[in-house]
Amino acid sequence: MPRNRRPITLICTFIITGAVADLSVRQAAGQSGPPITVSASVPSELNPPFAADPPSSGGAPAASPEQASAFAWQEFIALNWPAGPQTGQPGQRDTPSTTCKFGDPSPDCKLLVWETMRAKTEIFPGDGNPPHGYTGSTAATSWGYDSLPVYNYLAPVSACDAKQANDPTPWINLDETDQITLDNMYAGVVNPSSSQGNSSPQLIRFLAKANRTQYVYVAGNSDPNNFMNQWWSQIPSDVVTATKAYLAKNSASPPAGSTTLVSLPNGTVEVKAGWRPLNSSEIASGRFLRQVVRFYENGSGSPCYRDATWGLVALHIIQKTPSAPYFIYATFEQADNILTAAGKPVEDAEGNIIQPAPATATTPQTCLVDPQPPSTPPPQMEVTSALGSVILTSDPATCKPAQTPNYCGSPGSQLYYRNATFPPPNNQPSDGNICVDKRDNAIPSYVIAANTQAHAAIAAYLKQNNIVTAPQLYYKLVNVQYFPYDKIPNPNLPNGSLYTAQPPYTATNPAPSSYYQANIVVETNRSLQLFAGGLSPNISTEWNADGTPHKNSHYAGKFYNMGGCMGCHGSQGQNPAGSAGDFSVILARGSVTLPEVPAAETSKGLTNVRRNRLLSK
Repeated sequence: MPRNRRPITLICTFIITGAVADLSVRQAAGQSGPPITVSASVPSELNPPFAADPPSSGGAPAASPEQASAFAWQEFIALNWPAGPQTGQPGQRDTPSTTCKFGDPSPDCKLLVWETMRAKTEIFPGDGNPPHGYTGSTAATSWGYDSLPVYNYLAPVSACDAKQANDPTPWINLDETDQITLDNMYAGVVNPSSSQGNSSPQLIRFLAKANRTQYVYVAGNSDPNNFMNQWWSQIPSDVVTATKAYLAKNSASPPAGSTTLVSLPNGTVEVKAGWRPLNSSEIASGRFLRQVVRFYENGSGSPCYRDATWGLVALHIIQKTPSAPYFIYATFEQADNILTAAGKPVEDAEGNIIQPAPATATTPQTCLVDPQPPSTPPPQMEVTSALGSVILTSDPATCKPAQTPNYCGSPGSQLYYRNATFPPPNNQPSDGNICVDKRDNAIPSYVIAANTQAHAAIAAYLKQNNIVTAPQLYYKLVNVQYFPYDKIPNPNLPNGSLYTAQPPYTATNPAPSSYYQANIVVETNRSLQLFAGGLSPNISTEWNADGTPHKNSHYAGKFYNMGGCMGCHGSQGQNPAGSAGDFSVILARGSVTLPEVPAAETSKGLTNVRRNRLLSK
């Protein structure tokens, strides 16, 4: 069988130490920004060394956007390194191969490090039992973390096709079919015939995973003999109460790794990924990371699963570090996500917009109507307003309602989404497709520069290792959030009084694209692409029901109205009503009772399907 690899010639000497192969490839002369290296080591801190004691120095608060972009790329490279052998033995998951090179096309090098992290249902099973591998394990073996994947829901899920019943369990478990219950996302470029047995072949599906550090924290804090103290099902109520009291008093995260309060250890990493079927031409292009996935369909009264090989289109990476208790949020996309109806790219592989740029972000255009509620007497309550809605408009600058709801009837190869249907007044346009023309906020120049540097470093590494090309060359950083910002809403400005800023951008003066960080296939509709404040629960809002500005993220003695990924994780992870998760939504939600199946598109909107997550006000 032909391979995409030439005979290896000794060009340079590599040193392999333990389980980590580290080869530094500096970017070409003249390129700006911190060095980006091809290394299997996941960075543990942004802008080290960090000193917490007053006066603090280094770390995320003192980092530049360029440093944060390089940090994000180091995470991506390390986590997309080939994984070592996986036989269920201790220490194997999350571990890079000592024999495979980055981008190695060899058959035994295709499983990647992040893909071996535990799926959310492997940490928070839905059947009321401990996570698989836990029974009989000890702290010395990470409570069974390295057991091979098993996905346990409230009820067993069988194969849709009996021929797949005994196939190896895939590492990629796509048990989410929507963007946090608010809308469904589709890729019009997908040929419907390219995915057999798939009731919605253009639908982009999602997963969430977490690393060993998070699993050990959850398992180590749980007692299998005490139903009231099993963190893999839900955080105990007394711990939630104590955590919320700590946040209210200190407006800061509890000490990392606390066993009496919810605060994940430093080094916790979570990923969220979007996957879809590929056309034959996309497979032949070599531009997509591919893996066997498990997706779910409606069976005879209950979900069933199918396994198939799909392509990765989006990857969120979030990590808690000593200087960033709020986590650092990086998001990457496959280079060809945003296409015109005719299939032409809107951006290049680095993130530059290919001119002429589309005139609007979506067709039709949308606008947030978010009125400030009347003021009520103290005490202030962090309960979101339910007065907001999203409307169709011909001009987002004024939010004038569209006279006729003209939806996108022919997406062609474009990305498009369909909003879930909610009762008024807290609702959104849901009677048709909304096509994606471009991002609301373009990828900033410092991220484009980092993408250029990273691609050059990867290309040089591949050349030195006699590897012709690799799919990792066709992924780009979209943005990175590394410090919270407190946006003050203005009730006199339309469309949610959008955040604006001018360069030079810093940690305390983020670019709008950073404040509103969003992945075009993971957070796409108006409430997510330009998220700030909270959810009410169907529409984003920056107001509390008592007329005060809504806040979502505690850090260092201040309560912030942060936007984008960080703000959403603050809203739904650190500060959800009745739960606590320290910026981890999967920890705050706990037990995953079922895999999601697709909602069908109808003339009256998407059909209702059961979800394995609920949003918090």
